Amino acid sequence: MDNTPNHKTIPDNQPALPDTPEGNSAPDSSILTSVKDLLENTGERFDMIESFIKNQIETKDKMINSLHSELQYYKDDKSEKFVEQLMKSIIKVRKDMSRLINSDKWTSIDTDALKEQYTYVFEDLTDLLQLQNIVPYSSRPGDLFDGKIHQPKSEPTDQPKLDRTIKESLSEGFKKGEKILIAERVTVYSYQGGAN
Repeated sequence: MDNTPNHKTIPDNQPALPDTPEGNSAPDSSILTSVKDLLENTGERFDMIESFIKNQIETKDKMINSLHSELQYYKDDKSEKFVEQLMKSIIKVRKDMSRLINSDKWTSIDTDALKEQYTYVFEDLTDLLQLQNIVPYSSRPGDLFDGKIHQPKSEPTDQPKLDRTIKESLSEGFKKGEKILIAERVTVYSYQGGAN
Protein backbone atom coordinates (compact mmCIF):
# COMPACT_ATOMS: atom_id res chain seq x y z
CA MET A 1 0.00 0.00 0.00
CA ASP A 2 1.16 3.52 -0.83
CA ASN A 3 1.67 5.82 2.21
CA THR A 4 1.87 9.07 0.22
CA PRO A 5 -0.71 11.76 1.05
CA ASN A 6 -3.83 11.95 -1.10
CA HIS A 7 -3.32 15.12 -3.10
CA LYS A 8 -2.26 16.06 -6.57
CA THR A 9 1.17 17.43 -7.32
CA ILE A 10 1.07 21.16 -8.18
CA PRO A 11 3.81 22.76 -10.19
CA ASP A 12 5.94 25.24 -8.22
CA ASN A 13 4.80 28.26 -10.20
CA GLN A 14 1.03 27.83 -9.56
CA PRO A 15 -0.77 28.41 -6.23
CA ALA A 16 -2.71 25.56 -4.73
CA LEU A 17 -6.49 25.80 -4.85
CA PRO A 18 -8.42 24.68 -1.79
CA ASP A 19 -10.27 21.42 -2.10
CA THR A 20 -14.01 21.77 -2.50
CA PRO A 21 -16.46 19.68 -0.51
CA GLU A 22 -16.99 17.51 -3.55
CA GLY A 23 -13.29 16.76 -3.59
CA ASN A 24 -12.73 18.99 -6.62
CA SER A 25 -9.78 21.35 -6.71
CA ALA A 26 -11.75 23.87 -8.88
CA PRO A 27 -13.12 27.04 -7.16
CA ASP A 28 -16.83 27.30 -6.48
CA SER A 29 -18.60 28.65 -9.59
CA SER A 30 -20.99 30.71 -7.42
CA ILE A 31 -18.00 32.68 -6.03
CA LEU A 32 -16.73 33.34 -9.54
CA THR A 33 -20.18 34.43 -10.63
CA SER A 34 -20.48 36.77 -7.60
CA VAL A 35 -17.06 38.30 -8.29
CA LYS A 36 -17.92 38.70 -11.98
CA ASP A 37 -21.26 40.36 -11.10
CA LEU A 38 -19.53 42.64 -8.61
CA LEU A 39 -16.94 43.70 -11.19
CA GLU A 40 -19.63 44.34 -13.81
CA ASN A 41 -21.71 46.32 -11.29
CA THR A 42 -18.64 48.35 -10.25
CA GLY A 43 -17.81 49.02 -13.91
CA GLU A 44 -21.37 50.20 -14.59
CA ARG A 45 -21.27 52.49 -11.55
CA PHE A 46 -17.91 53.86 -12.63
CA ASP A 47 -19.34 54.58 -16.12
CA MET A 48 -22.35 56.29 -14.52
CA ILE A 49 -20.14 58.45 -12.26
CA GLU A 50 -17.84 59.32 -15.17
CA SER A 51 -20.84 60.29 -17.29
CA PHE A 52 -22.29 62.36 -14.43
CA ILE A 53 -18.99 64.21 -13.89
CA LYS A 54 -18.62 64.93 -17.62
CA ASN A 55 -22.20 66.20 -17.70
CA GLN A 56 -21.55 68.46 -14.68
CA ILE A 57 -18.37 69.85 -16.27
CA GLU A 58 -20.18 70.58 -19.54
CA THR A 59 -23.05 72.27 -17.65
CA LYS A 60 -20.58 74.34 -15.58
CA ASP A 61 -18.66 75.37 -18.73
CA LYS A 62 -21.89 76.41 -20.46
CA MET A 63 -22.93 78.46 -17.42
CA ILE A 64 -19.52 80.14 -17.18
CA ASN A 65 -19.53 80.98 -20.89
CA SER A 66 -23.07 82.33 -20.63
CA LEU A 67 -22.24 84.44 -17.56
CA HIS A 68 -19.05 85.71 -19.18
CA SER A 69 -20.94 86.76 -22.31
CA GLU A 70 -23.64 88.44 -20.23
CA LEU A 71 -21.08 90.21 -18.04
CA GLN A 72 -19.20 91.46 -21.09
CA TYR A 73 -22.45 92.77 -22.57
CA TYR A 74 -23.31 94.70 -19.41
CA LYS A 75 -19.74 95.88 -19.00
CA ASP A 76 -19.57 97.20 -22.56
CA ASP A 77 -23.03 98.73 -22.30
CA LYS A 78 -22.40 100.27 -18.89
CA SER A 79 -19.06 101.80 -19.86
CA GLU A 80 -20.61 103.19 -23.04
CA LYS A 81 -23.51 104.70 -21.06
CA PHE A 82 -21.04 106.22 -18.60
CA VAL A 83 -19.00 107.77 -21.42
CA GLU A 84 -22.17 109.10 -23.05
CA GLN A 85 -23.34 110.64 -19.79
CA LEU A 86 -19.91 112.17 -19.21
CA MET A 87 -19.80 113.59 -22.74
CA LYS A 88 -23.30 115.05 -22.44
CA SER A 89 -22.29 116.84 -19.25
CA ILE A 90 -19.12 118.18 -20.86
CA ILE A 91 -21.14 119.28 -23.90
CA LYS A 92 -23.51 121.20 -21.61
CA VAL A 93 -20.59 123.01 -19.93
CA ARG A 94 -19.07 123.74 -23.37
CA LYS A 95 -22.39 125.09 -24.70
CA ASP A 96 -22.69 127.44 -21.74
CA MET A 97 -19.15 128.68 -22.32
CA SER A 98 -19.67 128.96 -26.08
CA ARG A 99 -22.87 130.94 -25.58
CA LEU A 100 -20.99 133.48 -23.49
CA ILE A 101 -17.95 133.64 -25.81
CA ASN A 102 -20.13 134.20 -28.87
CA SER A 103 -22.40 136.77 -27.24
CA ASP A 104 -22.05 140.53 -27.58
CA LYS A 105 -21.20 140.69 -23.89
CA TRP A 106 -17.90 138.84 -24.40
CA THR A 107 -15.91 141.85 -25.59
CA SER A 108 -17.17 144.04 -22.79
CA ILE A 109 -17.38 141.45 -20.01
CA ASP A 110 -16.11 142.73 -16.70
CA THR A 111 -14.10 140.81 -14.14
CA ASP A 112 -17.04 140.11 -11.83
CA ALA A 113 -19.13 138.61 -14.64
CA LEU A 114 -16.18 136.47 -15.72
CA LYS A 115 -15.72 135.26 -12.14
CA GLU A 116 -19.42 134.41 -12.00
CA GLN A 117 -19.21 132.36 -15.22
CA TYR A 118 -16.09 130.59 -13.97
CA THR A 119 -17.96 129.72 -10.76
CA TYR A 120 -20.83 128.24 -12.81
CA VAL A 121 -18.41 126.03 -14.75
CA PHE A 122 -16.79 124.89 -11.48
CA GLU A 123 -20.22 124.02 -10.02
CA ASP A 124 -21.23 122.13 -13.17
CA LEU A 125 -18.06 120.05 -13.03
CA THR A 126 -18.59 119.39 -9.30
CA ASP A 127 -22.16 118.23 -10.04
CA LEU A 128 -20.84 115.93 -12.76
CA LEU A 129 -18.41 114.33 -10.29
CA GLN A 130 -21.13 113.96 -7.65
CA LEU A 131 -23.36 112.13 -10.15
CA GLN A 132 -20.62 109.50 -10.25
CA ASN A 133 -20.31 109.48 -6.43
CA ILE A 134 -16.90 111.15 -6.67
CA VAL A 135 -16.26 113.62 -3.87
CA PRO A 136 -13.33 115.88 -3.04
CA TYR A 137 -11.67 115.68 0.37
CA SER A 138 -9.04 117.73 2.18
CA SER A 139 -7.23 117.69 5.51
CA ARG A 140 -6.80 120.40 8.11
CA PRO A 141 -3.54 121.51 9.70
CA GLY A 142 -2.70 119.20 12.61
CA ASP A 143 -4.41 116.12 11.11
CA LEU A 144 -2.28 112.97 11.05
CA PHE A 145 -0.59 112.02 7.80
CA ASP A 146 -2.05 108.87 6.17
CA GLY A 147 -0.06 107.42 3.27
CA LYS A 148 -3.23 105.79 1.89
CA ILE A 149 -4.94 109.12 1.19
CA HIS A 150 -2.10 111.67 1.14
CA GLN A 151 0.73 112.44 -1.27
CA PRO A 152 3.36 114.10 0.94
CA LYS A 153 5.74 116.99 0.55
CA SER A 154 8.09 116.84 3.53
CA GLU A 155 8.68 119.82 5.84
CA PRO A 156 11.48 119.36 8.42
CA THR A 157 10.68 120.22 12.03
CA ASP A 158 12.59 120.09 15.31
CA GLN A 159 9.38 119.54 17.32
CA PRO A 160 8.67 115.82 17.91
CA LYS A 161 4.95 116.41 18.56
CA LEU A 162 4.53 117.72 14.98
CA ASP A 163 6.09 114.64 13.38
CA ARG A 164 3.79 113.12 10.71
CA THR A 165 1.14 115.82 11.06
CA ILE A 166 -0.25 117.95 8.23
CA LYS A 167 1.08 121.48 7.93
CA GLU A 168 -1.24 122.39 5.03
CA SER A 169 -3.27 120.94 2.18
CA LEU A 170 -1.77 121.78 -1.22
CA SER A 171 -4.55 120.35 -3.40
CA GLU A 172 -7.67 118.37 -2.58
CA GLY A 173 -7.95 114.65 -3.20
CA PHE A 174 -10.84 112.79 -4.81
CA LYS A 175 -12.44 109.51 -3.80
CA LYS A 176 -15.27 107.31 -4.96
CA GLY A 177 -16.67 105.56 -1.91
CA GLU A 178 -13.60 104.27 -0.09
CA LYS A 179 -11.46 104.13 -3.25
CA ILE A 180 -8.94 106.96 -3.60
CA LEU A 181 -8.87 108.22 -7.19
CA ILE A 182 -6.43 111.10 -6.64
CA ALA A 183 -4.55 111.43 -3.37
CA GLU A 184 -4.58 114.79 -1.61
CA ARG A 185 -1.26 116.61 -1.85
CA VAL A 186 -0.15 117.83 1.58
CA THR A 187 2.83 119.33 3.33
CA VAL A 188 3.68 117.03 6.23
CA TYR A 189 6.06 117.65 9.10
CA SER A 190 9.01 115.30 9.46
CA TYR A 191 10.88 115.34 12.77
CA GLN A 192 14.61 115.96 12.27
CA GLY A 193 15.65 116.03 15.96
CA GLY A 194 19.10 115.25 17.27
CA ALA A 195 20.92 116.77 14.30
CA ASN A 196 23.34 119.09 16.14
